[in-house]
This record gives sequence, structure tokens and C-alpha cells, in this order.
Amino acid sequence: MPAIVALALAGFFAISTPAFAADAVLYRIFLRDGSTLVSYGDFARVGDRVVFSIPVGGLEESSPSLQLVSIAESVVDWDRTDRYVQAMRARRYASTRGEQDFESLSVAVARALNEVAITRDPDQRLTLARDVQRVLAAWPKTHYGYRAKDVADLSQLLDDAVGELRVAAGQPRVNLELVATAGDASTDEPELPAPTLRESIQQALTVASVAVDPGDRISLMQSVLTTLDQIQQPEAWAALLRSKATIELAAELKTERQYGDLVKRVVANADERAKRADVGGIEGLIKVVLRADDKLGRRRPQVTASLLATLDGRLDSARRLRLARDAWMLRVRTLNDYEHKIRSSMERLRRSMSSLEQIKRLAGPAPSSLPSLSERLEDVWRDLKMVRPPAEAAEVHSVLMSACQMAVRAIATRRMAIRASDMKTAWEASSAATGAMMFIERAQEDLKKLSAPPVL
Repeated sequence: MPAIVALALAGFFAISTPAFAADAVLYRIFLRDGSTLVSYGDFARVGDRVVFSIPVGGLEESSPSLQLVSIAESVVDWDRTDRYVQAMRARRYASTRGEQDFESLSVAVARALNEVAITRDPDQRLTLARDVQRVLAAWPKTHYGYRAKDVADLSQLLDDAVGELRVAAGQPRVNLELVATAGDASTDEPELPAPTLRESIQQALTVASVAVDPGDRISLMQSVLTTLDQIQQPEAWAALLRSKATIELAAELKTERQYGDLVKRVVANADERAKRADVGGIEGLIKVVLRADDKLGRRRPQVTASLLATLDGRLDSARRLRLARDAWMLRVRTLNDYEHKIRSSMERLRRSMSSLEQIKRLAGPAPSSLPSLSERLEDVWRDLKMVRPPAEAAEVHSVLMSACQMAVRAIATRRMAIRASDMKTAWEASSAATGAMMFIERAQEDLKKLSAPPVL
């Protein structure tokens, strides 16, 4: 590379600009209606919302009062907002890291050019120089266009030197594969001044009018009133804004109470109707909610949507319960007939429970009572065997027959234990009696559930 080019590059990299102090960045969100909102620091697009922090009050303090809010992204003029954000980020970068990064670039490029100057092989020199070209071409785009004109001038100077190196390497002077250098980042959006106290409060009220979350609106207006209370000598505009914030806050709180009362009343009513399987009643409640929402100005779409979803759940439960009760009504007569057929058997089983309890506790009963007890339970088993239960009571019937068999076995085992005076056998009888009692109790409970109408 010619010495004059190296000297020119060295002189170019000696250019420097002072760094500016880094303050908090106040971005702007431009709305489609022409109004502007201040975002203290960057904002985020989350789904269909824009989330940002808005200062409420003056910005003179080191820690201003901030309110986190979200608005619908559909109300934002994104073309202008994005242009302003890009311009502010470019200014921010220029005043903070821009010059430091540019100096790092200059050192890296100068080092590479020195290597080009001492390299003997023409092809290798050309390769090194083209690497420097690519670095310079990409740098402005990834650094907010900082000193893009300077980099472009340097790239042009380097292009001339690369042309000479290409000729020295036996290649054409012009390279059609060069990467175009990015121009300056858009900074034609003028930086807006920080809002005054009055403008900050007015913007807070504007945000409250478009905020998605009612809680954000209420909190914003409460913050506005708190800020106005702290003004030492309020002017006329402060009184007007206070009146506006007070009226709007009262309206929001009233709406909040009205929707809260609606939810409480409707959910309680829906719960009662669902327990009664009142499908039509819950369908009527859905219409009540829609009419009430219209009357209230549809001010709480999320509350309404959640309430309607709750009613849909209660409606599904009511329909299921209605179906279950209808099915129960078809089989209740059959179940009643079955209970009538086994009533005598159930009564005899219940009378046997005290004797089985004694066998369980190894406390009796008298040996003379065991034969008649066994005969009575065998009769119960035979009677149950003659009964054909309905399908839904088949399991209960099976449990009852098993209870009879286990009770007979407990009595027989107890008689063996008495004759042999054997505690081990007595404990076996106790286990059998325990099982028989558990089966009898389970059958009674299951039969009771079958006979009762379904409930939620």
C-alpha cells in the first residue's frame, strides 16, 4: 500500500469528538390521534400491547415518579414512533459509547493496514485489505450510523488503494462484489424537550384514557392527584387538571364497583342454578350479563369475558347434572324395586353386625349362638343369590354376597378356635369378621349413593 495512503489513514483516525453525558432517555410514543406520550426509558411490545413507564410530575428529581402502564398497540403510529426511537438511540449511542467504539475500530483497522504494509505477497496483501473493507462497510449499520460519513470517506480512500493492490495482484481494478457502506441512521426526527410538570400530568391523563388495564387507569389518576397535591403554589391549570382527574377517577371507581357487584351477584346466582341443574336459568344469566355490560358502556371487556367464561363453565356443569339426573330418574324405580327385594336380607345382615363385632374383638359371642348365626347368614346368601340386580347395582350385590360368605367363614373359624382353644385361629376369625363388616358397610353406602339423585 502506498505510503501516502497510510499517512492519510493515520490522519483520519486522529479525528475525535467529545463524549456527552449520558442521561435517562425519554422516548416518545406517537398515537394515531396526533397526541404524544413520554416513555421513560425503552418500551416493550408484548402481544397486542405496548408496556412502558410514564413519568408523572416533574423530571427534575434524580428518581422521578414513574407509573408502569400498557396501551393497545393498535392506537400507536408506529412509523413515526420507530423513526423517533431510532434517532434517539443513535443520539444516545453517539453520546455514550460511539466515540469509544470508533476509536476501537480505528485501532483495529490501523493494525490491519500495518500488516498489509509489511506483507510481501500481493495476493495476501489484497486479501487483508479487502477484509478491512468489509469491516468498514458493516460498521455503520451495526453502530447506529455513528460517523457514517467519516467511515464512508475512509472506505472510498481504501477503495482506491485496494484497486492498486488488485492490479499488483494481476486482477481487474474494479471489484463488483464490494459491499455497499450503510448510510447514516435516520436522525431527521428532532429530539423533543422533556415535558414540563403540566405536560407530564396532561400526558398521564391521556395515557389513562387509552390504558388497557382499568387498574392502570385508576393508579394513574391517583398518582396525578398525589402530584397535584404536592404543588406548593398551584396555578389555574392545576385546578382544572385536578377537577378532571377527580371526576374521571370517581367514574372509574364507580364502574369498578358496578362490575364487581355484577360479578358477585351473577356468580352466586349461577352457582345456585347449577346445583339445581337449571340450564335455562344460566342461559338467562348470560343475557343478563350482556345487557348489563351494554348499560355500563362495555367499560370492562376483560371482566365481562372472564364472567362469561365462568358462566359457560357453570352452564356445562348444569347440563351434565341435568343429564345425570334424567338418567337417574329412568333407573330409580328399578333401584327401588331392587332395594325392596333385598330389604329383609339387609336387615338380617345389620342384626348380625354386633356378633361379628364380638368375633372381631375376640370377645364372643357365646358358642351356643354361633350355629344359628351361621345358618341365618347362609340363608341371606341364598336369598341374595336368587335376586337378579339391575346393572348399576351389580357391584353392590356382589359385595353383599361376598360379605355373607366372609361372615360365614368368620363364624366357622371362630368355632374351630373355640374347640382347639387356639389364639392364632381366633385371630383368623377376627380378620374374616373385619372384612365381612367392611363389605356390609361399603354395600350400604354404595346403595345409598345409587338411590340418591346426582348433585354437584
